Amino acid sequence: MKTNAIVLCLSLALAGCETVTPPKAKPPPAPPPPVEAPPPPVAGTQLDPYNMEKVRVGEALKAYPVGRYVDPADPNVLHEAHTIYRREAGAAWNLNPNAPTVVPLGPVLAVADPARVPNPLPAELEQKIAEQNQLMAALIEQNEALAVELAKLNKEIVELRPKPAAATKEVTP
Repeated sequence: MKTNAIVLCLSLALAGCETVTPPKAKPPPAPPPPVEAPPPPVAGTQLDPYNMEKVRVGEALKAYPVGRYVDPADPNVLHEAHTIYRREAGAAWNLNPNAPTVVPLGPVLAVADPARVPNPLPAELEQKIAEQNQLMAALIEQNEALAVELAKLNKEIVELRPKPAAATKEVTP
C-alpha cells in the first residue's frame, strides 16, 4: 500500500505539473508603416526626359580601341590593348530646336514653328519687288511684239528674193 500511495502522490505531483494551457491567440501583425506618397511635382522643376534634347544637347562621346603600345613618357612601361573614351563635344543649350514649340497666348494656344514662319518683308522691299515684277511683265510684252515683227520681216524677205531663173541649155554647132 505504501507503494500505491507513493505512486498516487507521484502521479498527482506530476499531473499537477502538467497543466494544459489553452493556446493563446496570436496577436495580429503590426500594420505596415503608412507609405508616404511622393510629393506632387512642382511646375517648372522637372523636364520630360523625352524632350530633353529639345532644350539641351548632351555631350558627345566616342570610344577608340587602342592596341598595345609603349608609353611615350616611360619606355619601360607597356600598355595592354584597351579602349580610350574621348569627349568630342560637351553639353550645350539647344538654340535651334527642330520641333514646333507651343506658345501660350492666353486662352488660345498657337504653334510657332520657326522653320515655317516666313520672314516679314519690309515695305520698301515689297515695293521694289512689285516694281521689278511690272518691269518684267513689260519686257515680256515687248519681246512678244518683237517676235511677231521679226516673223513678218522674215516672210517679206522670202517674198522679195528673186526666184532662180531656169537654167538654159546652150546648144553648140
